[in-house]
Amino acid sequence: MTVEALPFAPEHASSDELGDWYRLLVEVDGADFPSLPVPPFETYERRMRTPTTSLRTLLHWGVGHAGGLLGTAGATILTGENSELAHLVVRVPTAGRRAGVGTRLLRAVLPAIRGRGCRTVSGHVKAGADGEEWAKALGFRQVLRMTSFRLDVAGTDPTRWQTEPVPGFRLHQWADVAPDDLVEGFARARSAMADQPLGESAYRPPTWTVERVRQFEAEMRKAGQSCRYVVAVDERTGAVAGFTEVAIDPGDESHCRQLDTGVVAEFRGLGLGLAMKSSMMRRLTAELPRLEQVHTETAPENVPMIRVNSRLGYQPEHTEVSVQADVGALEALLDSRTP
Repeated sequence: MTVEALPFAPEHASSDELGDWYRLLVEVDGADFPSLPVPPFETYERRMRTPTTSLRTLLHWGVGHAGGLLGTAGATILTGENSELAHLVVRVPTAGRRAGVGTRLLRAVLPAIRGRGCRTVSGHVKAGADGEEWAKALGFRQVLRMTSFRLDVAGTDPTRWQTEPVPGFRLHQWADVAPDDLVEGFARARSAMADQPLGESAYRPPTWTVERVRQFEAEMRKAGQSCRYVVAVDERTGAVAGFTEVAIDPGDESHCRQLDTGVVAEFRGLGLGLAMKSSMMRRLTAELPRLEQVHTETAPENVPMIRVNSRLGYQPEHTEVSVQADVGALEALLDSRTP
């Protein structure tokens, strides 16, 4: 069987075509990550139809045969500090693997991302699963391991989220858009994520500014995603000492994703991470009566955050591996294997 990987422009696709892509996503992610939620089709369609923003560009390819979709690939190219890095997601249904579909997609992706200035390609695969085996065979190297955690709301004692306030700090909450009087301090606190464990990854945490925060907020709204924030403010100086962030897909309020939590270096060790994340859980459970699960990821080296997650009731699920390869070296390897 000879198949060809072709570019796919979701902004011009019909709803039926996007439906085919969505069904493949549901099938593949359901098999590889059965406990993780899949966004509603409406959310997926909105994201796919907005491939280019001020923060990133999404490129897509598909492989089809006899009217059926055999596999898809998506490359995210960021701006700013990470403009030479492309993040790749390849999806091939279990029954169609080891037939060359993923590699054919990769062959189509590489010249396109190289033409946009990308020198490195990265991806996330489940440890011990087909994706890790495929990546190793192609010369990708492991640069970071992340543990996926899940908090089952109904099965967790809510007293875990009733923590004592940290003396000298007050907590502020908001949805989607940071208050004008806190946004500058919030941007500085976000930049505290620069020293998070990243292993040998080429990814560089961005330097946050007020303008960048406002851009991010606008892009999240455009993508149809809502975010909740809790920050800790030093009562003596008014400085934002830390923050935590959760993303919610409207239309699927039974699941949400705990994203970054960061504490400025001088305020670490005081219990602010636990206080902020506990406050977030109290807010989420009050605001979202149908909430079932919260998902997050943490590097094994980040022992303080793992301790916080454990106190809140998170349980480890699986390990994901971040893999990375040089675009030029990968192209040379694939060329050497061409019959």
